[in-house]
Amino acid sequence: MLLSLKLRQAIISLVLLLFILPASFLAIERAFFAQLITSTEQKLEVHLYSFLSELSSKNDVVEINNSILPADFLRADSGTSAYIVSGDKLLWQSDSSLNQEFIPPVFDMLPGKHEFVPLEVSGKTYWTLSFALLFDMGERSMPLTIHILQDAKLLEAPVKSFRKTLVRWFIGIGFVLFLVMLLAYYWTTQPLSSLDHEIRLVESGQQQQLDRIYPIELQAIKEDLNLLLASQNRQKQRYRHHLSDLAHALKTPVAVLRTSALAEQPELRQQIDRITAMIEHQLKRASSSGQDVWQKQIAIAPIVEQLQNALNKIYRDKQINLVCEIPPGAMFRGDETDLMEMLGNLMDNACKACRHQVRLQIQTKPLMFEVHDDGPGVPENKTKELLGRGIRLDTYQDGHGVGLSIVDELCQSYEGELSIGESALGGAIFRLLFPQHQY
Repeated sequence: MLLSLKLRQAIISLVLLLFILPASFLAIERAFFAQLITSTEQKLEVHLYSFLSELSSKNDVVEINNSILPADFLRADSGTSAYIVSGDKLLWQSDSSLNQEFIPPVFDMLPGKHEFVPLEVSGKTYWTLSFALLFDMGERSMPLTIHILQDAKLLEAPVKSFRKTLVRWFIGIGFVLFLVMLLAYYWTTQPLSSLDHEIRLVESGQQQQLDRIYPIELQAIKEDLNLLLASQNRQKQRYRHHLSDLAHALKTPVAVLRTSALAEQPELRQQIDRITAMIEHQLKRASSSGQDVWQKQIAIAPIVEQLQNALNKIYRDKQINLVCEIPPGAMFRGDETDLMEMLGNLMDNACKACRHQVRLQIQTKPLMFEVHDDGPGVPENKTKELLGRGIRLDTYQDGHGVGLSIVDELCQSYEGELSIGESALGGAIFRLLFPQHQY
């Protein structure tokens, strides 16, 4: 399925607002959290150096002067604590850790190395910096590990604060982006809307070509359309002139035949009348100011109403039940005379061939006319013959066929198709289908 340019741009804007913007939010939040973890590690490293500078031993006992320690290591609720262990033996712990049940993690670290990992203690998660060293006890060296812990909950407050700030900023950014995308949508689609409007003006006959100035991408399309319109108008003018000349040239010899003795013969008189009617039709088409492709839309209902009233008067004695089913707002893009010619011929033939019923049904997507009757119908072999290449459609004389060549010619000029089938009423159905006409 091909999507319109406007719909494509709308989808891109929605993707930007609904996916890229939230993804950017998450990416920034994660980057902030990563930076916060890095800052926490650096902070614990500073505490570590403080412990190393104050680490001492007395009587083979490791000691640290609590008076110079940061206050966080002295309060039980600070969320920051420290431990000194040797193997699995606890040698020292800060006052802030008295309510904790600390199990030293097992790290296979060489002296001078450190590890920074999350550690779960008593159901709580702590970010833990562990440092291994060999401490000089005088006569011997003791392997020690210093563990400095910080409650992970201490990171939640700055994360929540940052998230709230980020949400406010992104709401503002999203609103501004929405306004900018609306402006961009209007700015980029306005030339397309303008081009569409101008084409409709050409279709309705209010102007002959596209006159507005468009962006570079559309300017070439505009020039091509103007060339196409100019070429079509020239061809149409040549067609009208040639057709008019031919029809006028034929009128004189036909008039001579009409006044001659040959015209007294009924069969010849009928053929002369048919030739005269065809000449008049072609003259009328040649003098028509309508266009072939760029046509205004005309309402179908008034034309059908005219035909229905005329046929009811002509076939009053036959008492025909003529039903016309027309969707509201049905339109035909073409010449009013051409439509009346096509429908008039088909409906007149149906009235001639029917017993008592004729029905006209119209649908709009695509535009299709169906003329039903309850007459004798058209044999299947005759249908193929009538619609075969090189066969004149006006040779069938059993009620249908009169004017079918004109109908077929007009239908093809609008890229339509004439077909014949069996009607549900028992007679024939004549169908005019215009696939390019969508309403």
